[in-house]
Amino acid sequence: MGDPRAPRATGPLRAINMVDFDAFKKHRHPGSYHVVPGDARGEWFFWYCCPCGCGVIAPITVGANFKPPQSPSWNWNVSTTEPTLTPSVHHKGHWHGWLTDGYWRSA
Repeated sequence: MGDPRAPRATGPLRAINMVDFDAFKKHRHPGSYHVVPGDARGEWFFWYCCPCGCGVIAPITVGANFKPPQSPSWNWNVSTTEPTLTPSVHHKGHWHGWLTDGYWRSA
């Protein structure tokens, strides 16, 4: 049996934008996300539900078509239908992979 602390692999999973934050927190669909509008610098909070299916939700700092200087942070293409984040997302102990063109893919 593999290490239970190792990130869990998943097949491609469609990222679903949950506009209503309360519904996002309640339903916790794997790979779903909610975006909190940005500040004057163009930095946003991108909340996501871990794609592995554990139900954990977490925010990450993203820039609107740029990577903010603080770490960790991600570049977001500003699409709510086919979002892409760079670099990869590592939800420690659960999942590691990429969100590209609206799909979460395991590393």
